[in-house]
Amino acid sequence: MATDDLHPTLDVVELLTESGRWPAGTVGTVVEADGERVLVEIADDRGHGLDFISLPRDSVAAQHSGESRAAS
Repeated sequence: MATDDLHPTLDVVELLTESGRWPAGTVGTVVEADGERVLVEIADDRGHGLDFISLPRDSVAAQHSGESRAAS
């Protein structure tokens, strides 16, 4: 798998570790990615953006379809 395909833009991901006020398990959307980091947007259940966080690529995992967790 190419590095660019690890977490492509608009991939829905789950945080594997706590990041600031966001606990592990928080779900967000990749809005930018490079070889080392991803920029993830955290949104509420209505799609309103709450935060952007930059994380190492290995700190997030692809969210499996059918799972849903809203940020609190």
